[in-house]
Amino acid sequence: MSFQSPWQWAPYRSFVALSMRMLRPFGSLENKFVEKLTTSQNQRVINFLKTLPPENVLLIMPRCVKKNGCKANVQAGLEECLQCMQCPLGDVAQLCDQYGIKALVAFRSHIAFELARTRNPDLIIATACHNRLVKALRAVPEYPALLAPLPPMEKMCINASVDLVWLEKQLALVCPAPPQAKAATGS
Repeated sequence: MSFQSPWQWAPYRSFVALSMRMLRPFGSLENKFVEKLTTSQNQRVINFLKTLPPENVLLIMPRCVKKNGCKANVQAGLEECLQCMQCPLGDVAQLCDQYGIKALVAFRSHIAFELARTRNPDLIIATACHNRLVKALRAVPEYPALLAPLPPMEKMCINASVDLVWLEKQLALVCPAPPQAKAATGS
């Protein structure tokens, strides 16, 4: 069974684009609209995953979550971040390590879309700016993706944070219990 999304339908994408253009002068309304689209998408994905649990999960973070000036090669993985812990990617790396998830940082949205197509995940978990979330929904509608808007940041595209509570909730929803939790329960 493949994932079905209204984003695969051209008239729906046109409706969303028109709605966003009309709401753009009212910035907060446009963001609320995107949040509603994201919530609807996430619910579709959760319903889909009840019938087909994912085995291959890809977590994609935007470049602005990486601390300004950091030299770690996070496009290859977050292993270096486990040692550093100087920015939100350290916490993200710990969660991913606990759940056995491969996490990558995409420096441009087209790179994130290419990662999705080349890695062919069963599920994408991603966070990004509001406008990038819509771009993701439009660009790779065939992949189930749990999405969240980035929390406010220091400056546009600089030192963003990650909603770690949301992220851990998504990981717990779709992944088996982390090995540490299994050991604690004696499983």
